[in-house]
Amino acid sequence: MEKRRPHYNLSTIQDFIKEKKYFITGSAYTGALALSFDEDDILNAAMSLTHKNFYKSMTSYKNHKIWQDVYHLTYKDVKLYIKLQLTDKAVVISFKKK
Repeated sequence: MEKRRPHYNLSTIQDFIKEKKYFITGSAYTGALALSFDEDDILNAAMSLTHKNFYKSMTSYKNHKIWQDVYHLTYKDVKLYIKLQLTDKAVVISFKKK
């Protein structure tokens, strides 16, 4: 399923990141490393997102009850695809070149 409005409050995700309550998946790390980015870049990119960067919400491929918000952002001259989720932490699911 998909929808065209965010499922999660972006400010809440960013607050969790500020509070060091986040998790970055192995896939997101791999995507960042392929672009010569590190954890700080992942976090800085997530913190620079605005509602204007929102692309879509979609359900997880593995569980149709779990929503994930997708954002597009140009960071350090690279167009990125960033997928976020909110649990008891902010979760960076995907971080890759768009």
